[in-house]
Amino acid sequence: MEVKRGVLIAAMYISFSHCFPLLGQCQEDKGLFKLLSSSRTGVNFKNSLDDTGTVNFMSHTYIYNGAGVAVGDIDNDGLDDIFFSGNMRSSRLYRNEGNLKFSDITSASGVGDADTDWATGANMADVNGDGWLDLYVCYTNLNQPESRRNRLYINQQDGTFKEEAKEYGLDDDSYSVQSAFFDFDGDGDLDMYLLNYNSDHIPANEWENSKFKRDPYAGDKLYENRNGKFVDISAVAGIKGTPLGYGLGVAVGDINGDSWPDIYVSNDFVEPDYLYINNQDGTFTELMSEYFQHISHFSMGSNLNDFNNDGAVDLFTLDMLPEDNKRQKLLYGPENYEEYARRVTSGFYFQDMRNMLHLNNANGTFSEIGQFTGISNTDWSWSALSADFDNDGWKDLFITNGYYKDVTNKDFLKFRGDYYFNQSVKRSKVDTTYIVNQTVSTPIHNYIFKNTGNLKFEDKSDCWGIDQPGFSNGAAYSDLDNDGDLDLVTNNIDAKASIYENMSTKLFPDRHYLALKLIGTGGNTGGYNAKVNVYSKDRLQTYEKMPVRGFQSSVGQTMHIGLGKTNQVDSLEVIWNHKSVSVVKHPEVDRILTLDQTEAVKRPVRQDAPTSPYFRPSNLIDYVHREYPINDFKRQPLLTTMPSIIGPVIKVADLDGNGTDDIILGASKNSATRILLQSENGKFIDASIQGDDIKSSDAAIAVADFDGDGDMDVYLGSGGYYDYAPKDDDLQDRLLLQENGNFILANGNLPTLHYSTGALEISDFDKDGDIDIFVGSRIIPGMYPETPPSFILRNDGHGKFEDVTSAIAPTLSSIGMVAIAKWADIDNDGWQDLIVGGEFMPLTVYINNKGKGLIDKSSTFFSEPLSGLWSAIDAADYDNDGDIDFVVGNFGLNSQLKASPNQPLSLTYADFDQNGSIDPIVTYYNQGKEYPFASRDEITNQIFALRKKFPTYESYSDAQLVDIFSKKELQEAKKLTANTLESYYIENSSGQFKVSPLPSEAQFAPVNAIYSYDFNKDGNMDFVLAGNQSFIRIRLGVIDANYGELFLGDGHGSFKMVPQKKCGLNLKGDVKSIQQINIGGYPYLTFGINNSRLATYAFRK
Repeated sequence: MEVKRGVLIAAMYISFSHCFPLLGQCQEDKGLFKLLSSSRTGVNFKNSLDDTGTVNFMSHTYIYNGAGVAVGDIDNDGLDDIFFSGNMRSSRLYRNEGNLKFSDITSASGVGDADTDWATGANMADVNGDGWLDLYVCYTNLNQPESRRNRLYINQQDGTFKEEAKEYGLDDDSYSVQSAFFDFDGDGDLDMYLLNYNSDHIPANEWENSKFKRDPYAGDKLYENRNGKFVDISAVAGIKGTPLGYGLGVAVGDINGDSWPDIYVSNDFVEPDYLYINNQDGTFTELMSEYFQHISHFSMGSNLNDFNNDGAVDLFTLDMLPEDNKRQKLLYGPENYEEYARRVTSGFYFQDMRNMLHLNNANGTFSEIGQFTGISNTDWSWSALSADFDNDGWKDLFITNGYYKDVTNKDFLKFRGDYYFNQSVKRSKVDTTYIVNQTVSTPIHNYIFKNTGNLKFEDKSDCWGIDQPGFSNGAAYSDLDNDGDLDLVTNNIDAKASIYENMSTKLFPDRHYLALKLIGTGGNTGGYNAKVNVYSKDRLQTYEKMPVRGFQSSVGQTMHIGLGKTNQVDSLEVIWNHKSVSVVKHPEVDRILTLDQTEAVKRPVRQDAPTSPYFRPSNLIDYVHREYPINDFKRQPLLTTMPSIIGPVIKVADLDGNGTDDIILGASKNSATRILLQSENGKFIDASIQGDDIKSSDAAIAVADFDGDGDMDVYLGSGGYYDYAPKDDDLQDRLLLQENGNFILANGNLPTLHYSTGALEISDFDKDGDIDIFVGSRIIPGMYPETPPSFILRNDGHGKFEDVTSAIAPTLSSIGMVAIAKWADIDNDGWQDLIVGGEFMPLTVYINNKGKGLIDKSSTFFSEPLSGLWSAIDAADYDNDGDIDFVVGNFGLNSQLKASPNQPLSLTYADFDQNGSIDPIVTYYNQGKEYPFASRDEITNQIFALRKKFPTYESYSDAQLVDIFSKKELQEAKKLTANTLESYYIENSSGQFKVSPLPSEAQFAPVNAIYSYDFNKDGNMDFVLAGNQSFIRIRLGVIDANYGELFLGDGHGSFKMVPQKKCGLNLKGDVKSIQQINIGGYPYLTFGINNSRLATYAFRK
């Protein structure tokens, strides 16, 4: 790939900083791809741009979006040919001569266009059903509407094409990006979805009115093939035509598993992506918000593929979040949480700027795990191609990358704003050429990720030879030399097109593959929408025939299936457009297999045997939690999450002694705690609560007979942050003593506890016959992360409590920001011990010295401190060895924040500017160096004096703490660290803890609640995890991949997650608590979900 001299320095920086962390990781697969020179291939196409004239990024928003690639065998000689579309130069068609040699046949074939026509997407498909590939090219010429008409080149079967778009009804003059041909109505011919964009900027005050309009040039369209003539049926088919739809990607596949093709559309800017579910009647319903919890913001290319080999199609979408710290600090836009929330409530949904991988749960939901898998940060990315590039049986991921000018560089944006203002004041003309010349070009290498088969991807860009910096857009894969592996083709801006030869069959001769050619019936000769299942040993691989993939491009028609070292396939099944099935037993490997739909059997598609899920929804308790609207980031701008968002906490107990379970529903700020008493017929009535007028949230609940009078009382831990002062009276915990069925506030029975409570645990730790309490304090309002004191409260036997912390466990007064605690007899001596954890805290074990004191023995039980952002805990004998083990919940691995013993997540804090407020600075490691997480705007909003030290974004972009603060300031500051963000199983083994991370699925989101029980009745303890985090910095984005997860234990300390469909839980939102409750004599799990209805699920009978 050619690179201009002016960008070499930036290219060297990006390339070196990327490869440095990967040294030593590239071994047997080094050089998997070989970049072939243009002299070797004969391909000289170069998508050159001139942005110095009237056409530039200010007049043409998408000037740097580049052009596409279409690959296919146009002459039926068994070799795939290549078409490149051109923006400011003519498109070119190359014939494959064999041995990766190509000849330019553009003029001879009749598919040429003018340099000024501005072609975008390219697609090879047999549109007229004659068995020969045709070519459809999209155009988006701003100044010449006639040149903007899309073109359909019909293959004349003699090496030439005839342009017949008008005859077929496809000479659309929209601002088109790409086409997708597929049989959406199952009538046997190819229909077409046309992806368009808006060439104009729509002001924010017009968004709401634009959502339901139809725009003939900007709105997407669906064309139905009616006897060879394509008719626009968009409106009646349910396709949105809004001018807000800046479409950049279209992916077609069976998203809901009903064997009918659905459509996913990636939209740039404010408009959310679209998910069109096929209604099987010629119409679609847009259901994005029902299937996906959040989406990419500036969505670009996309891909539908089953990356984890579970038989359900997953979704990749691309965005523009850089990998390295410097570019993140330079390019990431300013945060405005309230504006983000306003857009969400206005229907523009949860959108976050990063690549996303949506894992299909096969129950109508997807879990977004892109950050967990490692593919979220690839800079300004375009094409996502998922295929098995190394023939190991797992689909890898190739991503094209680069934007020709850094137009979102915040220093440049400030310069441009200042320039416009100054020219306006002087009443002078704006010189656009001058502005364009101030921009910087930073070439970035493309990315390729190896699928490691454990829900993880490994960046192999350098190792596999995809390390050339540049600006690539459209891309396609195909086995161009028919040697059994997939080669790559990219269309580049201002550089010759790239062809990468895949060396897999040479590097891995013991790996096998199948190449599959499908011959469909009627007008769908390519067998589009067919689903292919490959069964070998215990492995299932699923593919769908849909050549339009990635960005503005279409891949080869032959389906490539890597098999790894498996040299025998049990069976291969092709489901032809939901109507017939072909099955081949033990197909021969390492060859091309051709299957004809005419030989298929018309029989029902094999369906999975119906299973009874472990849980079924049963909403028997009428309660909706309403969160008090709050923005903690306005009080302390450098917080990462909102500590005010606490509930609902719930607690189940038989409060009235009638043998049925009752439930306490914790209050949010300015609402009332509710106690619901269950009658014998399973109905609930409210109990009376008297004297409790505290205006805080309920942060924790404990139930026991605290005053020893034979009935159950209630302890309520108070919490809150935004509206409270340090040691605020409204944060006082409360004790409700039961008298004659009424719950009455017991004034004076508790010591002063004016901190936001994080955890409550009860136990008769001193064995004097009454219930004592551990109160873990979470936070001091306005002073995060200063440590509040935690307490041991001793009961006098009559419900009056004394603070005995200084005598029993003095270190608890400064232990940290406590969020979890559990009493348990850890050392099996008959006395209840205490384990405590919290935010930026090590798990701490206090051993009970026969009621005389609690002694910190953490170093005895943990070989190394285990410090995290602990948020949930449960205890049981999970390995059936007679002692108590633990499951602990942490922040998880699905975020930008990472932590390890060598590269911890840290929190340094002090009043750096001496204005009376605490300045908390979170730092994390990026490519081996520790940086502040906060952007320049965020840190200078907290510490205004730093604006002078860092006058530009460039000056701050590489700054570490030592560059921001003096040595003296850092020495005087306090520092907290977390060395892990994983959730764990902690096995109690002979006086020590054996610590094991929970399975991958447990790391998808923060865990807020854990409930242990033998759900499958096999004698082994299982558990349910629930959580998520929605009230979080925009740059971290909503983390909500946990819909309620069931893990079954084997009785030996190992756990396996039950697939979501079989589990039956479908919890959306931030789950804060779990309790088991018997209603009408039948067991249920009930879940407290923030700002949502209480969810209740019945156990499987």
